[in-house]
Amino acid sequence: MTPADSTTEIPPAETENAGSARGTLVWVAVLALVAIYCLQFGLQTLLWIESHHWAAVNPDLAEVPQPLPAPISAPAADSKGAVLKAYDYEFQVPWTGKYKQSSEMATTQFRFDSGQIVILFDPEAQLDVLRGIRTSKSQEYLNFAEVLESQNVDSNHGLFGIVYAASPSKVSPFMQQSDAQRMNVLLLWKLSFGMDARPGIYSFDFGKNRGFQFGSPAPGRPVALRVFDDQGQQLRMIFTTAAGSAAQITQGDISLAAQSLKSIPLLER
Repeated sequence: MTPADSTTEIPPAETENAGSARGTLVWVAVLALVAIYCLQFGLQTLLWIESHHWAAVNPDLAEVPQPLPAPISAPAADSKGAVLKAYDYEFQVPWTGKYKQSSEMATTQFRFDSGQIVILFDPEAQLDVLRGIRTSKSQEYLNFAEVLESQNVDSNHGLFGIVYAASPSKVSPFMQQSDAQRMNVLLLWKLSFGMDARPGIYSFDFGKNRGFQFGSPAPGRPVALRVFDDQGQQLRMIFTTAAGSAAQITQGDISLAAQSLKSIPLLER
């Protein structure tokens, strides 16, 4: 018998069993990693997928407020333009032409002969959303109340700020579960708030008045404002033009109105 003839050969069955065992170990390791991932990041991953699905259906969800520059200077009392008054409030616009003022359905409209239209909503008709959240007993509101408490939100302006600042891009499969759940709640509320006008959302801080602008001025395109004064009162405005009119409304016109909006002193009412 030659040396080659004396070499011990491994039976095929034992080779197959060893390969099968290694394969089983690999699968066990993979399953263990998947289980660990699901425990650590499963919820965050589901919320990440869900938020991006919402954004695909509602592209506005991805928009966050972009800051608007403040007007170059504060409006002077004797500057050209008109001072419009309603609901114990007044504001200034740069247009000097004639206009008609009418009120209906908790709104007051100012229609200029030149084509510009401004609509001011009755401040008393605006919901105090923050108060509603704090006094409601529904689970939806309770969940949101927890988010507001964690963010130290103490005003309606702050509430609108964190809601509109929420975006699917801020959701990650690897963030903390509590952060993912908080962002999920904010995105749901952002969907419920909606956009007052499109496209674009902007924020502004004009001293005593802060707020948000929805939409960009363009022919035939309305722009909406939510203004919060230094007393926390919310005021809503819409700027648009008459159909078929060649009138234009600029960003400067809108910013002037937002900055000059104020309560009329008691002695002047």
